[in-house]
Amino acid sequence: MKKFLLFCAAAALLLVMGVWTVSLFIQSPTPADYRLARGRSLLDAGNYLDALETLRALPDAQKGRAEAHTLLGTAYLRLHLYLAAIREFESAEKQGSRRADPWIGLASTYIELGDGPKALDEANHATTVEPRSADAWIMLGRAYWLQRNFPEAEKAALKAQELDANHPIVPELLLHIYFDQEQTEKFQTAFDRIKLPSRSVQDLAIQFFVRQGQWMKSHDAKTRFERPAIQRAIFETELALKREPGRMDLYPSLIRNLVKDSRYPDAIDAFQRYKGTVPVDLEAGKAYWGLGQKDAAIQAFTRASAGRVHKLPAEVALAILTSDIRHWREAYKAERIEPDYFILGKLEPLLQAAPPVYRSFAYRYAGVYDRLFYNKAVEQALKVLDEDPRSLDALLTIGTAYHRIGKIKDAIRYMEQTAEMYPKESEAWARLANLAIDEKDPNKTLSLMMKSVQLDPRNPGNLYNLGWMFDQLGDVPKAIDLYERAIQASPISFEAMNNLALIYEQNGQSDRAMELLQRAIRVDPEIEIGYFNLGNHYIRQREWKLALRTYDRVLDINPGYAPAAVEKGRIHVEIGESEAAVEDLNRALEVDPHSFDAYLLLSTAYEKMNHIKEAIAAAQEAQRIRPDAEEIKVALDRLRSIEKK
Repeated sequence: MKKFLLFCAAAALLLVMGVWTVSLFIQSPTPADYRLARGRSLLDAGNYLDALETLRALPDAQKGRAEAHTLLGTAYLRLHLYLAAIREFESAEKQGSRRADPWIGLASTYIELGDGPKALDEANHATTVEPRSADAWIMLGRAYWLQRNFPEAEKAALKAQELDANHPIVPELLLHIYFDQEQTEKFQTAFDRIKLPSRSVQDLAIQFFVRQGQWMKSHDAKTRFERPAIQRAIFETELALKREPGRMDLYPSLIRNLVKDSRYPDAIDAFQRYKGTVPVDLEAGKAYWGLGQKDAAIQAFTRASAGRVHKLPAEVALAILTSDIRHWREAYKAERIEPDYFILGKLEPLLQAAPPVYRSFAYRYAGVYDRLFYNKAVEQALKVLDEDPRSLDALLTIGTAYHRIGKIKDAIRYMEQTAEMYPKESEAWARLANLAIDEKDPNKTLSLMMKSVQLDPRNPGNLYNLGWMFDQLGDVPKAIDLYERAIQASPISFEAMNNLALIYEQNGQSDRAMELLQRAIRVDPEIEIGYFNLGNHYIRQREWKLALRTYDRVLDINPGYAPAAVEKGRIHVEIGESEAAVEDLNRALEVDPHSFDAYLLLSTAYEKMNHIKEAIAAAQEAQRIRPDAEEIKVALDRLRSIEKK
């Protein structure tokens, strides 16, 4: 949803640019017009800070023009400084703008803030001021959509389409409306009309097919969207291997891409030639499965599960291939949640004839892809309980599903019932411990965690949780022992590795910390959390270049990992590269608009650049997120005193 909203905000910017293009031809341009045009060009190029400087340099007589305030508001909107944007758009309104731009800007800003009623008011005003503006109707559609008034949202979107049949945002807005209403035919028709779907539209289509239970179609669509990049990557990797046949580090991505491209014989050939340490058995299992070699696939998935890195999809694959329910139980002991659309697609054909207990497990797995499936998991598990009120599988599934969808009281009720019926079942006690954390009762939480470890002393998740609890309570020796036991029990106990590394650093054992963090990366170089933890270590050691390089690797693996962008911004602030910090922190806010740390650092970066007004605006956004944060009150007082000088 966030990508969609930001994409629409960009459309508001394009509208403002168009307004100025027209205005320059209506009358002879003045020097102020040229400066406004320059500000517009800078906005269009994404140079928002330069645009602010240019627009502020306007003569005093021109600063109050509606157009100037609208452009400033647009710049602030794109910099995620929403409160500052609102002030500028409101100033443009007061100047009596004859165009809808200020109201469109306000509607877009309130949508970003999640304030549906205000967005609706401003968007309605925009359509009144300029009823032939497609952008105004798009904003009205978005505002109604935010309010979940889908019929009115559709009307507004279709009106925008009537005014501008080629507007790039209208189809995406309609798709979101049809998605939320589960209007399958309308969604498919609207989607089929898009010749080159954007990445956000592709993601929405995949999510739509998943929600509709068309899991094979979701896999096919994802593969189709990715195929050009996959085939290019295969070609480049094969060329590299011809030059350097011994480059084992290239094989894991090659095998993975060959499987995605359905080149199963080539994938098996590459798998047999691979001599590296990165686990690729999951991909080999898919390739054998694709070739109809069931026994070889089972062997490969069994190895993948034993390696723990890909335990969840491997065990689900084994459950499908063998129809052995024990594999479902093993799947939910996995430490790492890893979506895999290939496996999900293979699951779809089996659901119709499957018994309720199997369906409950399957929908519980589908909940990884769409939380709504947890409700279906509960529905099927309740059918199991009707036949067998003591079914451990059903009780655990219901408790877990309720926990995932935020029905905490129901989750606690079923987990307490499970613990009462099966007092030696460690998972029930472990889940009760996790639920107790929210109650902020450390003694109760500690007691439950100790019970779960006592019942299952080799479970790495339980060991880590208990170690973390002792860590929070200041009992470091016990925390160390439990973290070490968790790491010994599983090679992917990344949280335990990170926390133990922190303790080593605090004790002056930096080398031991480094070895532990690098071990996490060696387990699987394609998991971002290992690099993120290593980057944090480099920050603590003030190894800025190494930290930046490591966070870049995180973002290469997962461009949506906002914490890595925040930490890059923190480094750039520390070393005095404020403009780079602003860029990184805005990247983080694109993904996570509620990041308090990003705004706090952004304020510091602006202050160092002597952009005091923007520093205040960023601090106000941080205060919007955490109204009682004392450090923000102090920062605002200081910045305002500087502004007055």
